[in-house]
Amino acid sequence: MGGKAVAKRQRKGVIDMSLVAVFGNTPTLKVLDFLRVHSFWDYSIKDISKEAGLSYRTVQKVIPNLIESGLLKYNRTEGKAKLYKINKESAIFKQLQTIAVEDDINAVCQENADTGNNKQCHPREQEEKLYA
Repeated sequence: MGGKAVAKRQRKGVIDMSLVAVFGNTPTLKVLDFLRVHSFWDYSIKDISKEAGLSYRTVQKVIPNLIESGLLKYNRTEGKAKLYKINKESAIFKQLQTIAVEDDINAVCQENADTGNNKQCHPREQEEKLYA
């Protein structure tokens, strides 16, 4: 990933998450990327929409498709809000996660090279730093 690609990942002080950087800026990918990165918790549609930078209605439309595909699952209800989380057991999720992690590592390695950091880039070490 070149310097332009790393710069493309940054807009308004926010770094695009990997799936968006690789596949494009669609609502489905924004929701997936947010839930992928924050996969230890469950979220309401309101929280997802706020954190992914999407309208509530857009997230409402995306959620059923992600559930049907097996990428997302209903987890519980808190008050009136249904909470959802990524389905880590999904074969599709596992493949997307592999792509996203590899892209994250490549971006960090490229950023190190672009800033003159002459350390060799060791993918396993970078993965541990990214997801510690």
